[in-house]
Amino acid sequence: MRTGDKEVALITIRNKNNIELKLMNYGAAIVELLAPDREGLFENIVLTYENPEDYIKNNPYFGVVIGRTAGRIGKGSFLLSGRQYELSRNAGTDQIHGGTCGFSFKLWDFSIKEEEDKAGVEFTCISKDMEEGYPGNLSARVIYTLTDDNELIIEYQALSDRDTLCNLTNHSYFNLSGNYKRKVTEQYLKMKADRFLETDDNLVPNGKISEVKNTPMDFNEQKLIGRDIESDFEPLRIAKGYDQPWLLSDREAQVELYDEKSGRRMTVSTTYPCVVVYTYNSANNEKLKYGRTGSKYDGICFETQYEPDGVNHEGMNPAVLSAGSSYNERTVFKLDVL
Repeated sequence: MRTGDKEVALITIRNKNNIELKLMNYGAAIVELLAPDREGLFENIVLTYENPEDYIKNNPYFGVVIGRTAGRIGKGSFLLSGRQYELSRNAGTDQIHGGTCGFSFKLWDFSIKEEEDKAGVEFTCISKDMEEGYPGNLSARVIYTLTDDNELIIEYQALSDRDTLCNLTNHSYFNLSGNYKRKVTEQYLKMKADRFLETDDNLVPNGKISEVKNTPMDFNEQKLIGRDIESDFEPLRIAKGYDQPWLLSDREAQVELYDEKSGRRMTVSTTYPCVVVYTYNSANNEKLKYGRTGSKYDGICFETQYEPDGVNHEGMNPAVLSAGSSYNERTVFKLDVL
């Protein structure tokens, strides 16, 4: 597979327990993650295209790194250091996921790193000054590490020569049933989050922070994802499912996904203050591996990040990376079986 005149690489790493991670340097993407169920059967727990070429357009952003900014920037505009910046707009009047030539659509450089108890891949790329409307030459580094403790660690690092925005995440769609045999609505979610951000009709945060208590947004106690997803509740009606930012109320093990039939469990710990949970509400018959066709609720994203559009709202993290300052965040996905 090639893009332009360059070859796209598929990289495979595995740990001593035979958990296998397949990565692609186009979009620094997670392509497959093979993990055992309680019977020891290894299956894929992320959505994967049947044809690798589909990662080139990739409207659902399967598995890729999102940048410079995750989520939507309202009106594709923001004020920074006294100057108004106008971004490319690829979601109506807004920008989503870094624009038309964001990090998801770049061919990253990479190197493989192997140590005694872990294996990893380091991806690097550069976004030039004013690319997609963002100031500053920004160098980004994303490091995937698969440990013998069955942890997938994603580290995000960046440096810019001008004040800019930076809010990096990964957009993998998880489904712990294995080879997406069942909808994620049949899986259980627990999340340490007492508040969520409301959005407008275009799914841009409107500045209002609401309590999850006594709403379908409350996952403080484990519950089936499908239990309330079709509720007559305005945020769910707008998004046609879950697609909202939650403010995390703890500093580790903030999210837990569990599939009772397979026994697979995934615990998510992050240094970020926020996670956007998205249940693949806008599936468009994507051709998935194993001869399957993508449909609503086939996967769930945990987009750990700063608050989307925070730069345009008082009291939210603006995701500003100052010139010369280091950007360092990480998210850990720990796999086990119950």
